[in-house]
Amino acid sequence: MPSILKNKLAKTLFVALIISSAVSLLMVVGFLGTWEIKISDAFYSPSNTLDDIVIVAIDDDSLEELGLLPWPRSYYAKVINQINQSSVIGIDIIFDLETNAENDNALADSIKNANVVLGMEYTSFTFIDDELYGAGLLKPNATLGTIGFEFEAGFVNLYQDSDGVVRSFTPRITGIENHDHFSKVIVEEYTGISQKFTQSRMLINYFAEPRGYNYISFSDVYFNRTNPEYFKGKIVLIGVTSPVEHDDYTVPISNQDMPGVEIHANLVQSILTKDFIYYQDDISAIGIIFLFGIITGLLLFKYKIYIATILLIIIAIIYVFVSIYIFDTGIIMKILYPILSIVMVSFALVVVYYRTEERSRKWITSIFGKYVSPVVIDNLIKNPDLINLGGEKRNITIFFSDIRGFTSISEKLMPEELVHLLNEYLTEMTSIIIKNDGLVDKYMGDAIMAFWGAPLEQPNHAEMACSSSLEMIEKLKELKEKWKKEGIPSFDIGIGMNSGNAIVGNMGSSSRFDYTAMGDNVNLASRMEGLNKIYGTNIIITEKTHNVIKDKFETRRLDAVRVKGKKKPIFVFELVSTKDNLNKKQIDFIMAYETGLDLYFEKKWKQAIKSFQEALSIIDDLASKIFIKRCQEFLKKSPSKDWDGVWEFKTK
Repeated sequence: MPSILKNKLAKTLFVALIISSAVSLLMVVGFLGTWEIKISDAFYSPSNTLDDIVIVAIDDDSLEELGLLPWPRSYYAKVINQINQSSVIGIDIIFDLETNAENDNALADSIKNANVVLGMEYTSFTFIDDELYGAGLLKPNATLGTIGFEFEAGFVNLYQDSDGVVRSFTPRITGIENHDHFSKVIVEEYTGISQKFTQSRMLINYFAEPRGYNYISFSDVYFNRTNPEYFKGKIVLIGVTSPVEHDDYTVPISNQDMPGVEIHANLVQSILTKDFIYYQDDISAIGIIFLFGIITGLLLFKYKIYIATILLIIIAIIYVFVSIYIFDTGIIMKILYPILSIVMVSFALVVVYYRTEERSRKWITSIFGKYVSPVVIDNLIKNPDLINLGGEKRNITIFFSDIRGFTSISEKLMPEELVHLLNEYLTEMTSIIIKNDGLVDKYMGDAIMAFWGAPLEQPNHAEMACSSSLEMIEKLKELKEKWKKEGIPSFDIGIGMNSGNAIVGNMGSSSRFDYTAMGDNVNLASRMEGLNKIYGTNIIITEKTHNVIKDKFETRRLDAVRVKGKKKPIFVFELVSTKDNLNKKQIDFIMAYETGLDLYFEKKWKQAIKSFQEALSIIDDLASKIFIKRCQEFLKKSPSKDWDGVWEFKTK
């Protein structure tokens, strides 16, 4: 993996871990905890309630028929006597005040003949280290006949969170006297089994929205409008449900308030069925926060921002649905913090990437800005890992160009005129190279060195180089017309190209360096440029370049040569035009020339001369004249027996 890529990945993971740590800390200290709880409230949904739990409701009808509260205790005694076949009766009414003995005795007698749990209430309570401490206990008064405190009782207080929602209960409260919760006592009376709890504070699992349990009006029981057999073996809760008495509470399962007695019904079912819900533990939540943070970092590292964003949204949605499913198993997953991890890591990395990209843009522009197109610059900025400035082997096409007869031209012009002419020429040629995504390596006087295939990989680098070369020749024709009108001497150029592996990278001293290419293939491209002087051509390419571009460009097989410093001979080709831009005259010329070349290699000198003369009759061509002269010399003196047709150049 390139070092730049490694650095980016390391930076990505570092940011993801730092942000995930910060989000985890926010969770642990409870920052945004209220919002987390409100989000989890949306997961509550109705399920099946137990038919064995019945609420005898002190509702509006009861108040209308029996009058407003408080009622004589004899009313309750009558109802208890009507439903005393119930397994247990829980009365969510506080009988803390003394009344007349007749009413108290009636209630006491009814309680004796049934399994009743009475309610107590603390006037104030508070949580300390998740333990509930109460004070000011309001309990059934001792004047309830002779039974004293032999009856069962439990505190009915419902704890509201800071937003007023009842989400949890405490099985036991600590005070001057310790007492169990009303619902816990009811279940123990119903089952005969002591109920144990794993936590000092438990979440309430709501099984139904308000009015979701079986409701029977208190007045219907009082006036014998119900069958006592219906209550046999059931858990009956007596409590106020009329809004007039203001015993309603906000609950997470519904936007409607729920009567306190029905909250106790949900609690009784939770305890009876052991169907509690629990908050996800912090350790696993932190693990998910870090997992999401790292996943976010890796997606933003690997994909474009919009793709990563889509994937992250999908992940967040899937997580929410998985959390809903897990909620049904009794676990409330943290929703806000893992998603906050995604959002914050994304935001942080976008900022980091933007700043890094800006630095990369300045750095890359400082190296390549004057020598490559903005498209290449943008690609390098988006993919800095494609750059290996330390040096690497790349398959590229190398380009060299040089002005023919520049010395003689310089003698005819004033210095400022010469500089202006040269700058105009170099500007136009450079623009073509850059426009076609080439890299201008350097200027050497009037010569240009460029290449395609680095720093960005370009699979069609040879085609791009050839297209640029032909475009440069056409542009030079326009410049020559312009210079002619201005009375400025013009010139021709020679271009040489070769394709193959070369070493590319930053080369130079510690204080000054350039991104360049070097190697045998670079030198060979330079040799090709020099051959144009000999053959009178504009563009010469090697066989390696020809083999890549031959399907799209028309070439002329020029000669088989061995350049200075090389032992292996190569075929060289003149780049003529694109396939779709070749005229009949050029076709006939190339055919005649290459026929002559084949005859030349077969040592058929006279026939070769004839073909080259035919080519000359079509286009005045220096290369044809050269081969005619060679053939004439071989007619006078035959070459050696080991002659292979290769022409060896002794100079560069």
